[in-house]
Amino acid sequence: MISWLIRRWHSFGFAFSGLRYMLRTQPHARIHLLAVVLVICAGSLTGLTATEWSVLVLSMALVLSLETVNTSLEALADALHPSHHPLVGKAKDLAAAAVLVSAFASVIIGTLIFIPHWLS
Repeated sequence: MISWLIRRWHSFGFAFSGLRYMLRTQPHARIHLLAVVLVICAGSLTGLTATEWSVLVLSMALVLSLETVNTSLEALADALHPSHHPLVGKAKDLAAAAVLVSAFASVIIGTLIFIPHWLS
């Protein structure tokens, strides 16, 4: 039982190491994290419902998760094929597009949630 707990603890360490790597090396990840902080501050001042918070948290988690997947795909692609290859470039572009789509959706979600509060 103790060894199982130790392995789980190390797994969390690996995950946090990945987050640190992403935030250290990816400028867009830092922008997304800043957006998360701003949304949390705005939400705290706005008096959102639990449902609104849940939707915002899921939206923010999706963007950061896809940014993490994008970073991992880029690292893996660069390790496997360091020189330029059109298909590797296409895979990187597609992963970046997934982040972009989720970020746009998050902006729309945030707008739909915040604007009614701010207009009333």
